[in-house]
Amino acid sequence: MIGRTLAAAILAGTASAFLLWALDWAGWWFGGHRWMVALLPIAGWATQWVYRQTGAGGMAEVLADVKDPRGRVSWRMAPAVLVGTFLTHVCGGSAGREGTAVQAGAVLAGAVKADLRVGMAAGFGSVFGTPWAGFLFAQEVAGRGAVLACLVGAFVGDWVARGWGTHHTVYRIEAWPEWWAVGWAAVGGVAFGLAAWGYHLAVDVVRRYVPVVAGGVIVAGVLYSTSAWEFSGLGVEKISAAFVEPAGAWDWLVKLALTAVTVGSGFRGGEATPLFFVGATMGNVMSGPMGVPMSWLAGLGFVAVFGAATKAPLASTVMAVELFGPAVIPFALVACFTADFASRRAQSFWDGYSSRS
Repeated sequence: MIGRTLAAAILAGTASAFLLWALDWAGWWFGGHRWMVALLPIAGWATQWVYRQTGAGGMAEVLADVKDPRGRVSWRMAPAVLVGTFLTHVCGGSAGREGTAVQAGAVLAGAVKADLRVGMAAGFGSVFGTPWAGFLFAQEVAGRGAVLACLVGAFVGDWVARGWGTHHTVYRIEAWPEWWAVGWAAVGGVAFGLAAWGYHLAVDVVRRYVPVVAGGVIVAGVLYSTSAWEFSGLGVEKISAAFVEPAGAWDWLVKLALTAVTVGSGFRGGEATPLFFVGATMGNVMSGPMGVPMSWLAGLGFVAVFGAATKAPLASTVMAVELFGPAVIPFALVACFTADFASRRAQSFWDGYSSRS
């Protein structure tokens, strides 16, 4: 059993290292060749064609196989999602990397007959350099089980990725408020949760009405006509800037919309890093009216929007601790769990309203 766990973690960590290198190269290439955005609709069509031809599934199949193993997860999913994510980024699509790392990790775990959750934990932990969060993410999203194996997998996957020379962006909260600011963390949590709910609503609408080629045309058209290139790809530079300088009032909404169109229409890639962008810039903007430190609320938004969108508030809280240190614990707990509650309540209200309509 331990041999399968280690094999899954080594493979997932290696896949994450390759993914991080590939996306770094894709971002560098796109930065010098903006005309590639014209190929975004073609990249989306090609990705969908590959998925249809190979029968590669996605996260839904991974989660279904965790609960009821029936061989839904094919080895074809790993190369398909890696190549599809690369095409999204090299052509300027607004997407992330966590979903790709988690899916690839799960597929590779299945290939060596390990629990799929081990690959999920190793993929998440290694792609962000947050093994504790990776362990908890697999438990919250896929359901509890294989606890020790997931814990080992998350840490080994992270060590392997680092051993390949990968580096992770460092985010720091430079100023901290007094303890009473936990109330502002709750207020911010409500806003972050509503943003996460709004993102999922937008993705659902796009998925229903916008095919992948049209989605590529929309995203390419917006980026090219406005020259708002900072909203393409991962957006790591804007996330880092949100901790130290004022962001545009609507930066978070633009990134949310472009990511919803990219992901919802069928492009491959994760959602986590764009959601970090949404949360960090949203917290940045809200910090002024609240009278709290900019980097502090940007950091809370960074993890809370992601936690609410993935329904993994504990994993996002622990991610905050791994990124920002133990001083963030009470604030992150309140922000992440409040955001998760607000998102769930908004969805419940919307479902009730829709059923009456």
